[in-house]
Amino acid sequence: MVTAYILIISDSGAEKNIVDDLLEVDGVQEADVIYGEYDILAKISIPDVSMLGDFILENIRPIQGIKRTSTLISAEHE
Repeated sequence: MVTAYILIISDSGAEKNIVDDLLEVDGVQEADVIYGEYDILAKISIPDVSMLGDFILENIRPIQGIKRTSTLISAEHE
């Protein structure tokens, strides 16, 4: 499994609705409103890194109120 974190910039006032929508997406483990440059942080888990682009384009970016995303892939560790 691959873990990634998605930093999201949203429309003002849409944060809580976006978090609710994100938590309905299979593969989203956590989603929280945060303070700072980004508005929301989502943690996702997917079977393979090759699926990441499609996962974001099909499941995350279409959520109403999301303006921009930045994705961070967790480094593997043992």
